[in-house]
Amino acid sequence: MKGLLLKDWYLTKKYAMRLLVIALVFMVISPIWPENGFFMIYPCVLFCLLPTTLYSYDEKEKWTIYAESMPVSRALYVTEKYLVGVIVMAAYFLLLTLLYLFFGARVYLPDALISSVALGFLAPAVMLPILLRFGTEKGRLAYLIFIGVIFGGTLILTGGGKGELDMPRLGSLPEWCLALFPLLLYVLSWRLSITLYK
Repeated sequence: MKGLLLKDWYLTKKYAMRLLVIALVFMVISPIWPENGFFMIYPCVLFCLLPTTLYSYDEKEKWTIYAESMPVSRALYVTEKYLVGVIVMAAYFLLLTLLYLFFGARVYLPDALISSVALGFLAPAVMLPILLRFGTEKGRLAYLIFIGVIFGGTLILTGGGKGELDMPRLGSLPEWCLALFPLLLYVLSWRLSITLYK
């Protein structure tokens, strides 16, 4: 597991660091302009799709085939990708919390974190099983559809593009349910991905 995590860290530094820098810029803007949910949601999208991005590079470089010659089971490979998602989102939550506290936007922090949990774990939970089952090429259509849904959801969350985060539009469910459902779906997705990838 340690070796797989180290490999993905090297891939991130080589191929995905620019995306993370862009995400950090938007994260800094987010607590300065907390009424506009886009600046919080967009970097979350970039962070949460990192596991799918890393899998795409693995497949492109034929690393998934090479891994078959090593003592790395398919279940372990899938688990590592989901663990990367947890690590990345934990780092995102920590940075977002520190930035909101530093810029004095505490009142917006609960909504920001709940929205981030909902999106941050929902995206890889949907995308990873598709990519692991059908591969990157066939999974691109699902990726494009999902991105469309994400930005459509962004418009809903920001009050139809007016720039105000409108959490009540998500329904009358308690706010903690918005975080619990994606987390549960993430765990179920992990089990499904292991079954499909085997």
